Amino acid sequence: MRAIKIDPANRTIEEIELTVDPNRSLGELRSIIGAEELELIPLDKSFNLLADLHGEQKPSFGFCDLAEPVIHGVALVLGGSPRRLRTLHENKASFDMIVDWRNEQGAQNAET
Repeated sequence: MRAIKIDPANRTIEEIELTVDPNRSLGELRSIIGAEELELIPLDKSFNLLADLHGEQKPSFGFCDLAEPVIHGVALVLGGSPRRLRTLHENKASFDMIVDWRNEQGAQNAET
């Protein structure tokens, strides 16, 4: 299943292929994100963000023109609905345009 991995520490956005169906096991997602406790955030009807919202303050990102959510640390974007995750049909280029890197406190960077 294809997903987008967003890593604010390295300021990278990449397409990845999950080897385990996340509807059956969250182990691979936990390993990629680096947290045991994940939160699923529906971004709209066909996008879901998985992230560690309870971890320590880390470099962060958000989405252009949106104050919230601010995500600290690595996150994954998957397609489908919160009830049934599916492969993401949008590509990396779509997220290159909308991801907004934030500073450590979550504020938008001055250059954006």
